[in-house]
Amino acid sequence: MPKQSGKIIELPHRYDANRLLGKLDALDSLQRNALLSQLQLVHLQSGQVLCEPGDNFEHIYLPTTTVLSLQYVLSNGMMLEVAEIGSEGLFGQHLVGTNSVTPYRLVTCRDGFAYRVSTDALFKVLSGSAELRSLVLGCIQFLMAQIAQISFCSRHHLLKKQLCRWLILAYDRSRSVEIKVTHSMLAQMLGVWRESISDAAGDLQKMGLIHQHRRSIILADLQGLDMQACDCHRAIRKEMNRIFPDSVRIPAGRLAGETPA
Repeated sequence: MPKQSGKIIELPHRYDANRLLGKLDALDSLQRNALLSQLQLVHLQSGQVLCEPGDNFEHIYLPTTTVLSLQYVLSNGMMLEVAEIGSEGLFGQHLVGTNSVTPYRLVTCRDGFAYRVSTDALFKVLSGSAELRSLVLGCIQFLMAQIAQISFCSRHHLLKKQLCRWLILAYDRSRSVEIKVTHSMLAQMLGVWRESISDAAGDLQKMGLIHQHRRSIILADLQGLDMQACDCHRAIRKEMNRIFPDSVRIPAGRLAGETPA
């Protein structure tokens, strides 16, 4: 059955729900069928750890309705999210490194589906398709841009503004005002103590911007969150629109889903 998120009906079995896989129809039929035959649809649960630093990671994940959190593990055991990957991209250590050993922790931060394929199968298709190679490079470029922007944000912006940025980008990807996340997960992704998240989220709730529940946060005032956030979410949107100009554009001046006055 289709899964409904907000006003968007998601079809997790449609491979073209992922931006890169949606380009397969432009490929030679033999190349397309060779890759499609290797795709495995997997359901991922929020908080599920897909790999730890130092693990051999020999698959490519292409999200359709889930979102993957790319995290660095700090020396004191705390973690910091440096990027998220939704239906606009993919993750595979072979694509950004020289071997299959990953320096990252990869965690699912939203229940949903993704396609998984071995790196060997994807590389065979990439070797024969300049268009697909260009698209994969674009995904990697956007991933690197996120890492740079979020690293800057975590160093220079107040936690409350970082939390607003994270919630707005979560809304952009899910198109739902209900974000399934706990304070512990947010603390892990933003690289702070849980108590700090509770304080920041409490302030946002007092301002009427969010409503907190045990395992979710309702975004009660999207425009207010946008005004309270730093500019990093706008920079990330702008970079996505620049790298993927043929995709559905997210307006830089207002929240996705809003209609002009």
